[in-house]
Amino acid sequence: MEIRIRDFKEQDESAFYDMAHRFYMSDAVCGSIPKKNFKQTFMLCLQGSSYARGVMLEADGEVAGFALLSFTHSTEAGGLVVLLEELYVTECFRGKGLTTQFFNFIKTEYGKKAARFKLEVTQSNKHAIEVYKHYGFEVVEYLAMVRENTI
Repeated sequence: MEIRIRDFKEQDESAFYDMAHRFYMSDAVCGSIPKKNFKQTFMLCLQGSSYARGVMLEADGEVAGFALLSFTHSTEAGGLVVLLEELYVTECFRGKGLTTQFFNFIKTEYGKKAARFKLEVTQSNKHAIEVYKHYGFEVVEYLAMVRENTI
């Protein structure tokens, strides 16, 4: 199987929306988000933002998933932090090496630039936790807190 990881293109818009919707209906997240957020994110990635990058995962020329990355600086980490915001592989391509290829991809793309790679996972998503541990991620003892901007 030939696996390819590439940046979003305009023609990926509907495939991205479909997969992102499925992602946000799964146990990988704590809740749904407004549909407008999908479009904003997709457009930001297409524009080549320095804050976000979207990539499609392809297997034998067929769309097999997507990933969203964002970027920040951390004093604690001592430099660039690459945040794995979302990683979604369609059911028919799970267990076929796409996750391994994706982590190889981010290591190649950011391994010499990033001080840290970071992701969030729901506590109930036990399988994903084990997968991420396999790729070297560790559970940290921080409690995440958010405040939505309602202005």
